[in-house]
Amino acid sequence: MGMPWLPDDFIANVELARADSPATPHKLEGFPPYAAYVARNKEIEELISLTSISYELSQQLLFSTPPEQLADITFGEVTPEHWSYSMADIAFKSTPEMSAAWLRYEEYAEHMDATPQEIADQAKAGLLGPVLVHPSDGAPIILWPPENERAADFEAPDPGVYHFRMEANLTADCEVDLAFDLSDPAQLEAARKHYLKMASSLGNVSEVAKRAEFLLFRAAFLLQWTSFEVFLRETIEELLTRHPQVILESAGKKESLTYEQLFSMTNKLSTIESLRQELIDMEIERLRSNGRSIHGMLNFLKSAFRFKRDPYQAWYVYKGERRQASYNTLIEIKERRNLLVHEASNNGSTTSGEEEQKLSNEDYMKYVLTLRSVAYSVSSSVHYKKYEV
Repeated sequence: MGMPWLPDDFIANVELARADSPATPHKLEGFPPYAAYVARNKEIEELISLTSISYELSQQLLFSTPPEQLADITFGEVTPEHWSYSMADIAFKSTPEMSAAWLRYEEYAEHMDATPQEIADQAKAGLLGPVLVHPSDGAPIILWPPENERAADFEAPDPGVYHFRMEANLTADCEVDLAFDLSDPAQLEAARKHYLKMASSLGNVSEVAKRAEFLLFRAAFLLQWTSFEVFLRETIEELLTRHPQVILESAGKKESLTYEQLFSMTNKLSTIESLRQELIDMEIERLRSNGRSIHGMLNFLKSAFRFKRDPYQAWYVYKGERRQASYNTLIEIKERRNLLVHEASNNGSTTSGEEEQKLSNEDYMKYVLTLRSVAYSVSSSVHYKKYEV
């Protein structure tokens, strides 16, 4: 097959293979950071595949199942042996209620839907029991509640003391598993109806499907971005381990350590290996703290190890069209990542249009192909020693 985007002097037999085929081209797994990156990508893609299949099956079943077949499905109270919830899932609501107290006529009247004068007249007539004086101001007081409302174990408080009864309502959002024996045809049918009932309760099938696709690709994209960041950190760590002298060149001669730091970083001066690892960790953290994240780490690799090929000069093919990765491409991906994180933490944000917040399958694939290409470019330079120190 013709591939015009390859150099004229490039001659090779190219076979397109399934991702799980033994004919899949070698992916530089000899470079540990890249091998780990490839493994993580496979897991993310597997997550997308399995979840997408689940979504499609749910849609088909919902469209093919008349709503009346699910009408008899109810979710009654579940009483599992053990509940699962966090302290953040608990809602506590309490209502204090006065149970006993010596009240002034005004206070007593509020509880009896009467006027203070009516209460005073009844008290003077001896209809409300003994009349005492309040210890703070000498006002006449009578005991609440009325005698006919007191429990058998009622104990009168001292004048000036109020007794309260607290009614509390404690609720928690718990995780409960629905257990079905799917080998039993009857339970299998019950399980199908229960899960379809839960799916239908989420809203319109088509709208829920769109939302589900967006959530899936957003989660996968954020995982891909994080995986790429981890790859770059591990690549720098690997190269600094191979060439520790670069730490001095990168940090600068003005950087210094105290005796206390040396004592701690060498495990009480017992090993130099721990010092090297600590210095590597400090240098990576310094790069990150200076806001150098993805582009900073790539630029560090380019400058500190003098890559012969610019890591940004990576390409990929999308639907038969060759495309070039670049510094600006990664900036675009980073901005989309930040937008999606903001949208996730502030649902309904008005800082960007709805169209900007969407992430289609096409967007996801182009972004991931870009990240993979750049990761491959970096790994190829390291694996084939196309750099200098």
